[in-house]
This record gives sequence, structure tokens and C-alpha cells, in this order.
Amino acid sequence: MEFLLLFGFHLFIMGSLVMLFSGIITFLFPRMHFLITISLFGAVGFLYAFFFEVMDLAIFAVFFNMILSLTAVGLVKLGFYFKKVADRQGEKTA
Repeated sequence: MEFLLLFGFHLFIMGSLVMLFSGIITFLFPRMHFLITISLFGAVGFLYAFFFEVMDLAIFAVFFNMILSLTAVGLVKLGFYFKKVADRQGEKTA
């Protein structure tokens, strides 16, 4: 039971940091391909499993990080798209 509580807390923290950092990376480097960012955080998930010696959770940690990173990258790209559309609409009305 303590095992699940400990790793549940770890995965919550790791997921929050993955979303934060992948969003920051995508915002600062918008020309970087999204697969590079997602792969980077997938490798971080594997390193997490290796570091804490829970290789049974490696596949879960990798896909967990990749999905959360994809979510953050998608949200940032969506924000860029909405900004571009709003700028275009501003030019039409001005």
C-alpha cells in the first residue's frame, strides 16, 4: 500500500514537471519539432524508472510522460494558432 502511495505521489510530481517544462520548451523554441520534445520526456520517464529501480514501471512512466508532454505541446501550439487567428482578425477589422 505504501508503494502505491509513494509512486502515486512521485508520478503526480513528475507529471506536473513534465507538463511545465515541455510547455516552456515549446513556448521558447516554437520551431523545434514536437517529436523531439516528446522523446526527450519519454527518456526522462525511463531514467526515472531506472533511478528508482522500478523497471516494472518503465513502460508506464515512459508513456505517461509522453502523453503529458504531448498534451502540453498541443496546448502551447493551440495558443500560438489562436494568436495567429486573432491577429488575422484584427487586420481584417482595422
